Amino acid sequence: MRYIGPFLRINILNNDNIKSQLFHFSKESLRHIVLHSGCGIISRNANLKIKPLPNDDDITNSVISPLLCVYRKADGKLLKEKDKLLWNHRKFKREINICANGYMTLGLLYLSDYYREFKDVDEDKYKLSKYYVDLSIEQLEFFALYCRNSEGVFVDKYDSTDPLQKEYFLTDKNMKFKFSTQALLMAAYYKCATLSEDNNENFKSFALDIMNLFSSLKQEIYNTSHDELVKICLAFNILYECSKLEKAKELLVDFSELMIENINHMPPSVIRDNIDISCLCYINSILTYKNTNLSHFKDAAFKIFNNLEKLYNNDDGIFIKDISEKENKFSSDEIILYLYVFMIQESLLSNNEKTELASKIHGLYKKQVVSSGIILRWPEAPSLDNPERYRNFSCKAEDLLDDNYFRFSSYVNNDTNDLAPIFVKNISLNRKKESYKHYKHSFDSCKNMFNFFTIIYLNTILDF
Repeated sequence: MRYIGPFLRINILNNDNIKSQLFHFSKESLRHIVLHSGCGIISRNANLKIKPLPNDDDITNSVISPLLCVYRKADGKLLKEKDKLLWNHRKFKREINICANGYMTLGLLYLSDYYREFKDVDEDKYKLSKYYVDLSIEQLEFFALYCRNSEGVFVDKYDSTDPLQKEYFLTDKNMKFKFSTQALLMAAYYKCATLSEDNNENFKSFALDIMNLFSSLKQEIYNTSHDELVKICLAFNILYECSKLEKAKELLVDFSELMIENINHMPPSVIRDNIDISCLCYINSILTYKNTNLSHFKDAAFKIFNNLEKLYNNDDGIFIKDISEKENKFSSDEIILYLYVFMIQESLLSNNEKTELASKIHGLYKKQVVSSGIILRWPEAPSLDNPERYRNFSCKAEDLLDDNYFRFSSYVNNDTNDLAPIFVKNISLNRKKESYKHYKHSFDSCKNMFNFFTIIYLNTILDF
């Protein structure tokens, strides 16, 4: 494409830029891991391996190795082979965290929705929509066959498969199960059924069986931990959003009411020590308000935000867990959730209030996401002949989007960066030195798949 359009002025970073950058990162990173990393059990379905797909991966070779499940951990430092990079299979930790895999599949399903928008625009990208659904169906069939215990509930597994044998052999890693995991898979099976061309009734029926289990075990859910309850509420928000089932709505309201009651009785110290769960409470409250139009959930969200905002430090332009400590440790999901809470809240405020919060959002993103190094490598921006590079995929010069819609303007990948496009698990901030430290450049599928899904899901269903 010769014509590159008019000169684009550099825009001030705003919510649209930030959301677009993180969506592009999550979309491309999830695709890279699922199709090109080999970090998990690879599908033996020849149709999924040979199907022609757009070759946008600028990091690894073009060989497609679609994952049925993703392993728990790997090395984020890749191996160089000629001009491409490969994941180090010797560093794979062959544990299978079922929750991480649920988020992986849901991420693919919501990306399928995204790629449906390319119908009559770009046939290759449109094909990704069906490909992601086909792969998700295989993943969910694999989970049902190999990732449940003798009682039929989903649990974490360990891959003990002999590479010389045709049969998969997975052993239970932990006999205990979590209600939140069952709820997450319930949402994944139902979402997949709505996208399948065959309207996969088996998946829908399976999801409804799990939902009925929650209905019959309400008392046990009421007695579960607050962390578990918050994650259950997220799953039921996903389920209701894609099903509009009245029974799902009733359970969502029941569980959300209890979640709000719990957090109303918590001291500020508990909110500070559990930032990820507190942020999820806020997000759940907003989602439940959106799904039910019950205003007291919005009121609850505002109250939670007021407590979370107190952690923001104006001098440093970031949130601090403990101002008395010289070093503060953050997980990547805490940072992403906190940022999204601020962006969602800004969309609900009046103009005067928006301005102050917008400045805080800019600082959080620049200092706690980009400068902290929680992202090891950013994918390249789409090329100029890629419809994703244009507003509404128009391919018109006047709709050309600047690079800052896809990556932070000051960030530059260099040839020596042999790291994967992932979130690190944790970072530590030395406030005196004003510097961040990584604990490891390792890939943690639990953190990454949750972060990818959260970004893709919220960008897709919320207007903020």
